Amino acid sequence: MKNFCVIEKNSRENHAGSKARNDVAEILESCGYTPVCVHHSEEKGTLDKLKMSVLTLSDWNHVSKVADSNNRIIIQYPLAMYPKVSQLAVPFVRKMKKKNTRIILLIHDLESLRGLTFASEKEFLELADEVIVHNEKMKQYLLEKGYSFQRIHILGLFDYRITGFQPASERNRYEIAIAGNLKAEKCGFLKDLKQVQGNLEYHLYGPNYQETEKNPQVIYEGQYTPEQLPSVMKEGWGLVWDGGSVHECQGAFGGYLKFNNPHKASLYLASGMPVIVWEQAAIAPWIREQKLGLTVKSLEEIPELINRMTEEEYKEMLQNVKKTGEHLREGSSLKKITDEIESNEQ
Repeated sequence: MKNFCVIEKNSRENHAGSKARNDVAEILESCGYTPVCVHHSEEKGTLDKLKMSVLTLSDWNHVSKVADSNNRIIIQYPLAMYPKVSQLAVPFVRKMKKKNTRIILLIHDLESLRGLTFASEKEFLELADEVIVHNEKMKQYLLEKGYSFQRIHILGLFDYRITGFQPASERNRYEIAIAGNLKAEKCGFLKDLKQVQGNLEYHLYGPNYQETEKNPQVIYEGQYTPEQLPSVMKEGWGLVWDGGSVHECQGAFGGYLKFNNPHKASLYLASGMPVIVWEQAAIAPWIREQKLGLTVKSLEEIPELINRMTEEEYKEMLQNVKKTGEHLREGSSLKKITDEIESNEQ
């Protein structure tokens, strides 16, 4: 049985979305998976949809011919394009399945967990023989939805490949990095950080930041590529928080944290920073068990928790983060899954 993986061309943006996909492709290739290239959406509008429709039909016709009978193919889901256009790939995936090609979906996101309904999600999931999910909660969600897979693999944190990584020589534990897409509907809480008492500084990295009110504790550092960020961020913590409130994670983006493993958590840990996460986030129990950061009900708890922490406790946390970061930079999470997939065939 030959191994194939679908990779997307020209995927580069100043937030973490494309970095995760690029790293998956790189790691799978290093594990012996033969890449099959497809295009992805880069613009918006009717013309791009028409262009992507033509390219999708051509690309996936090619994929179905290359990954032919009795082979294995890993597809990153969702496809990086318009949901309705992605449906054009479904008949070709179905064609591969009829030829006993083993279909494995590596799930980056499930839009149904954000309250969105796309026919393509159900169609792709029903065709999968195996899926690679973030965590146990996402696994249970799919089982409760009635999907039946031969195997479900739990990835854990996404890997975060960094070449030539140089850790910061010193970190200030009263400085917090907030990286990613800073648009208001995702990071509305930024406007209320003044409600969090204490001598903390927040350093923001990413696109779409709109300052609504001057706060001397909030410093916008600009945009960097996902590859550049680890060498730029020198703060003592990385914050994983979504929604419009400092009191809890709210809305579709906040609720999604209950099911996904945010790629920004991987960014922080791979960069050598402990994380601060919402206590109801899916990754919170693991962060506590591994002593990789703090879990909080509200952002207002952060100053007291940091003040109570001894220097020795913080150094121990940094050592734990160092070990985890090494694994993420090496691609260990996905390599573990490819070993599982291979061993199940023996």
